[in-house]
Amino acid sequence: MVHCVYFSACGTVSSYVHAYVSGLPGQTDARFLNWAGREDRIPLELGHDDILVFAMPVYGGFIPSFCAALVPLLHGSSTPAAVLAVYGNRHYDNALVQMDELLARQGFETKAAAALSARHSIFPSVASGRPDDKDREEARQFASMFDPQGKSVSSMLPGDRSADPSVFRGTPFHPEADESCTGCMRCVSVCPVSAISRENVRTSYKAVCISCGRCIVSCPAGARGYRGEEYRQSGEVFLKKNGERKENVFFPAAVQDRR
Repeated sequence: MVHCVYFSACGTVSSYVHAYVSGLPGQTDARFLNWAGREDRIPLELGHDDILVFAMPVYGGFIPSFCAALVPLLHGSSTPAAVLAVYGNRHYDNALVQMDELLARQGFETKAAAALSARHSIFPSVASGRPDDKDREEARQFASMFDPQGKSVSSMLPGDRSADPSVFRGTPFHPEADESCTGCMRCVSVCPVSAISRENVRTSYKAVCISCGRCIVSCPAGARGYRGEEYRQSGEVFLKKNGERKENVFFPAAVQDRR
């Protein structure tokens, strides 16, 4: 059975996961667990005949720290895994090797890995519309080559395995609500890290908020978002540096080389 464990706040990681799973050869039974929802953070015991698809967004070159802390929920027995790092068109940095290391400690073997570009969660004009049809088709084709009995790709993955994830201390930008906020509490209920107070629903606890954007896409009034001149100027600079389309990277080989 295929077990898909991922964190998707705004739908981009989820889109890649479903595209990838649809291409896995001979697999019709899949379970999807999105750690953005607390109800999906459950222990899993996987055997050698199972497959783990582990997909995470990249924040500051690593996966979200609270997701890294949840990995001990997963237990494998030389279980083959596909690792997908979804990044906002800047770079995936150390995310792939970090995920590989975390899973190896839990009994998993990385048989396939990919760095996939998607719309940036803080500056959505960057890689807007991604993943697109081309991205999803590449993910499906790459999945069609998955061999659970194949060699590990761990040694092929770029990144610094000694890098300390704590060096990333988050972004200065956090969502807030404007006067159109109705106080419906939807944002409070969907925030994956409980960064929004019921008593002051329009703001976020900056020390807790991971700026994933889940509250923004979930707000029925469209009241929440990033605001301010500093945010606007930073967005322009970031777009200028990272506006060019980044192509997806697959390990052990690019999709186009195996068609």
